[in-house]
Amino acid sequence: MQLYHIALNNLRRRKARMLLVLLGLTIGITTVVAVYGILEAMKAEMTRQASEFAANVVVTADTGELTFSYGGITLPEVMYDVEQLTLDDMAAIDTVPSREMVRVVAPKLLGVTSVGDMEVIVSGVRPQEEFRVKPWLRLQDAATGAEAAEGDGAEKEKEMELDVHYLDLARQDPTQIVLADRQVLVGASVAATLGVKPGDRLELSEQTFVVFGLLKENVSLEDEQIIMNLAASQELLGRPQEVTVIEMAVDYTLGAEEALLTELAQALPHAQITSLRQETLRRDELLTRLTRFGMSVSVLILFVGTLVAALTISGAVRERTREIGIFRALGFRQSHVAKIILLEALLISFAGGILGYAAGVLAARSAGPLLTAQPLVVPWRLDLFAAALLLSVGIGLLAGIFPARQAAKLDPAEALRFI
Repeated sequence: MQLYHIALNNLRRRKARMLLVLLGLTIGITTVVAVYGILEAMKAEMTRQASEFAANVVVTADTGELTFSYGGITLPEVMYDVEQLTLDDMAAIDTVPSREMVRVVAPKLLGVTSVGDMEVIVSGVRPQEEFRVKPWLRLQDAATGAEAAEGDGAEKEKEMELDVHYLDLARQDPTQIVLADRQVLVGASVAATLGVKPGDRLELSEQTFVVFGLLKENVSLEDEQIIMNLAASQELLGRPQEVTVIEMAVDYTLGAEEALLTELAQALPHAQITSLRQETLRRDELLTRLTRFGMSVSVLILFVGTLVAALTISGAVRERTREIGIFRALGFRQSHVAKIILLEALLISFAGGILGYAAGVLAARSAGPLLTAQPLVVPWRLDLFAAALLLSVGIGLLAGIFPARQAAKLDPAEALRFI
């Protein structure tokens, strides 16, 4: 019989103590994996949100109502008893002394309309400016809609010709997109739901629009939107001259950030000015604090788990005085006895690492969205699994060192007391 079989048989005989050690290790590893998974998912989500902006500064109406969110920045709901942003505010931006720092100004009107029984988000933009502040947006390489229905009037046929003329160019360089007032771009998710393609017609609030193109999926807010010209959206939504948000791409090498933000606040006293760079710094600081707190809690729980495992294994060694003494009397060396104890700790900790990793990922997936109030993606990661396994095995062996030394030093004469 090999040492491995002796260790395994002992674990089978003493299931209660084995489960107690296993539970302590599993809880410790679960906590570490869950905390790390949530923090990494938060970091990935913040990075994704930040990557949704080539814009550095966002201007919104100064209200407390929330409807839309861009990169984690909440945008105000339409309120008719408060002052809204208008196109006049665009002119006010042009008057600030640091205007040369602003490379692109992209106004946007957001609203909800209906396609049949389905409600969709409409985004009214100036396409060339919009695609400059969001350079990652691209059109799908789909059919141009040449097979779309014909005979619906000369005006619509002309719009279809515009689609064919500009679509190839627009796919190569979206900043060159020219939309007619009755043309729209459809986000990937909305297009999949509605089953539309370039050249199809959409009825938005009983008004007919032609699908110019479909946006590639970006896992961004634009996937859920129908994009059209700003003027067309203002008419469709019944909100003339109004905009919901103004995004600006700013070159900070041309001046001081604080000076520009102060000038914008003075020029737009009724608006809220948000620097996404400052917002990112605040989030990074918050995430750093959360990471320190989470790791501190994890280390504390791991310490308690290690202590519980060590005391439990040590208690088991004292209970096995007769068995260990007989082993020594039969000729087992001290190293053999120590290896038996360490093998038992290794087997338990290996199982604890596997269970702890699985439980930690599931806990992070369940608790993450509840704690952060936002959807988080916590993937199954081989590197994290390996780290959890190594951590658990390391803790198990560390917890087993003292009991193993204690067992190895046991005098064979001790066995005589149990005969």
